[in-house]
Amino acid sequence: MSRVGSTDDVSVLLYLVPFIASGVYGIVLWVQAGISVQLPSAVYLTVTRDPIIFAIGTLAVFAGAFLEVNSTERSARREKLSSIGNTLQSIAAASLILVLISAIYANGTDLSGAATDFIVGRYGLVFPVMMVVLSYLITAQFNLGSIRSPQMIGIIALLLVPVSLYEIGRRQTALGLVISLALLVLGTYLFVRKNSASSKAEKQ
Repeated sequence: MSRVGSTDDVSVLLYLVPFIASGVYGIVLWVQAGISVQLPSAVYLTVTRDPIIFAIGTLAVFAGAFLEVNSTERSARREKLSSIGNTLQSIAAASLILVLISAIYANGTDLSGAATDFIVGRYGLVFPVMMVVLSYLITAQFNLGSIRSPQMIGIIALLLVPVSLYEIGRRQTALGLVISLALLVLGTYLFVRKNSASSKAEKQ
């Protein structure tokens, strides 16, 4: 096996660490609480609010990205950074979907409770936002045009999600939830729309 191939394998494993660590920790807590058909909301919140799990997952992704770049020839690093950016966006999307599914599963048919848990479980929201921001930072060409682009506006909206959640939410919980969800939807839409347009342009 070549050095590059083995490094890529290690990077893939590191990219999976956030999901593995959260899953294993959640299962352990679930077993300790007593296995039930429905995931306890307390287990979901414990996992998504645990700073250690968040730190382990984030550092593992950073390490995976570093290994990929470090094992790539200098002449090919620009293309590799673009590939890593796409990988980070995929991690963000998978993380967000799994967190949403888990929040719904932990609350049964109570969608209001699921939405509240999704927002309150801070790192379950912050992690995918951070991955999206990081993917943009490593692939962006920094100029005034990019700062005014829909993608950059989407990034700013996503960054404001946790800020509005904790700053506004501390004073008025309902208002904080509404604004956070609105910023999340807006930021995701602008970011995905820009990426879709860029992909179509590249194909043409």
